[in-house]
Amino acid sequence: MESRLLGCFEAVFPDVAREDIPTAAIASMPEWDSLATVTLMSLIEEEFAIAISTDDLELFISFLVIKDLIGEKLGLA
Repeated sequence: MESRLLGCFEAVFPDVAREDIPTAAIASMPEWDSLATVTLMSLIEEEFAIAISTDDLELFISFLVIKDLIGEKLGLA
């Protein structure tokens, strides 16, 4: 699952090195704006065949938090 999520992040943030993505957070990335959040959500929904509510968008603050959210939605957490 993590490699698939890394791919989603790479598509939205092509200038961020793959090894830096696991520590990526909205607070430390100026390019992570509302448009990037919605784009990331859309890619994740498509990649993992899950639905993410608009309430869940508030949780899109870091790679690790998003990874946990996906795990919950997939029943892995």
